[in-house]
Amino acid sequence: MLEIVSIQFKKTGKPLYHALADTIENRLRESGAPGGERLPSVRALAGRLGVNNATVVAAYRVLEEKGVAYTRPGSGTYLLPPTVPPPKEDEVADLFGDYTDLSNGRLTLSGEMIDLAGNSPTAEVFPVAEFKEAVNTVLDTDGGYAFSYQESEGYYPLREILASFSQTQYGIRCRPEEILVTSGAQQALDLLSKATLHAGDTVFAEMPSYIGMRSVFTLQGAKLFGIPMEADGLNLDILAYYAQRYRPRLLYTMPVYQTPTGVSLSVEKRRRLLRLAEQYDFYIIEDDLFSDVNLKGERLFPLKAEDTAGRVVYVKSFSKLLMPGIRTGYVIAPAKLLERLSAVKYATDISGSGLIQRALAAYFQSGCWGKNIGQITGAYRKRAAAALARVAAWKPFGVRAGEVKGGFGIWLTLPGDITDREIFYRCKEQHVLVAPGSLFYISPMAGFERHLRISFASAKELDKGLHIVGDCIRATVNQKSGHTIYI
Repeated sequence: MLEIVSIQFKKTGKPLYHALADTIENRLRESGAPGGERLPSVRALAGRLGVNNATVVAAYRVLEEKGVAYTRPGSGTYLLPPTVPPPKEDEVADLFGDYTDLSNGRLTLSGEMIDLAGNSPTAEVFPVAEFKEAVNTVLDTDGGYAFSYQESEGYYPLREILASFSQTQYGIRCRPEEILVTSGAQQALDLLSKATLHAGDTVFAEMPSYIGMRSVFTLQGAKLFGIPMEADGLNLDILAYYAQRYRPRLLYTMPVYQTPTGVSLSVEKRRRLLRLAEQYDFYIIEDDLFSDVNLKGERLFPLKAEDTAGRVVYVKSFSKLLMPGIRTGYVIAPAKLLERLSAVKYATDISGSGLIQRALAAYFQSGCWGKNIGQITGAYRKRAAAALARVAAWKPFGVRAGEVKGGFGIWLTLPGDITDREIFYRCKEQHVLVAPGSLFYISPMAGFERHLRISFASAKELDKGLHIVGDCIRATVNQKSGHTIYI
């Protein structure tokens, strides 16, 4: 519960409950509370302030109307996260100088930098030989037809394979006619945005989350609301309140090994989220980036596998699991939505690469997927273990690391008086690139500048880079303390 120890408010010309609401709001903002905290009960606060219960009830109602708090019947009144505009593009550009392209949701290195920010796989694990064989098979068997246009929905034999693959690998039952092949997950999000949104529509997204989705939805004129993450996934109480108030069209989420936190949606929350999507009539866009990359032997299946009402639109990309350059992924969507997606896809690029799609079909038919995923997972388990061992040495500095069960990154929480910008700039001076946690937030909230995302995906000098980051954190802590504590 969020404690409001004392409040002194001026009894102006405003009604008493309005003055109380304004004072409570100011105190809450000063406290830096992130959202989700329970406010004092009506009776407790009224007794503490010496006012009627009705005055506190009316004040809480004003806070609800202003989007500061919400009430759960039988439970109490809770604080909402602040909904303020995100940083402007020029402010972001100022942070990253000449080596960031935020509009594409990626970080581009310049000079000799050790990359601990990027989330792309290392070329060492690319299945080059297997894919080369698949390409040669296609050229030998299909000849010039390999370079012809495909259907907008994608090469049909590949869609047949992906339908079977989705059931065996992810527990998702679907037909080839429910699959659309895309040029990666980013195009899938763009197509979904164009097919479902109008200017002024509301979209919910996890916060923090993948930064590349922001421009996709806002370019369509959508209003984007961040739903805070908890240790077991989205805060569904806040989501339910917002859904009732704003009636979203879409919710963007990564239920398995979320980026950047690594958190997975719990079993209980999965069921409730599906019910909320039906209750408030919105689609869930599930971006399944990393469910294959389980680093502790824990096999989690996509949310789509539990979807019986057609509320989940499943997005899968092979960029992180095969090779980024093949730029291929797919969407599983209800038939009615897939028709609109196909029309938008045709208007966007007519169709994807016939050669790549046919080669992917040959690759899957060869049975290489299981072997390659096993190799990738084994390689990243070693990288994760090495990175976590180095990060564990930062604990005396006040750094906390999130649990890493899958994916390519570690979500760090910095000491209370250290910001991600300070560490970012200090690391930059030492030619190491880290990802400030604030980049992943739709809008600022308490503590949003106290995180870093460290990637162990592709850095050639991973241990050296982590050693430098540790030195930068230690130096910043010592500087802030005024005298040397850690050596």
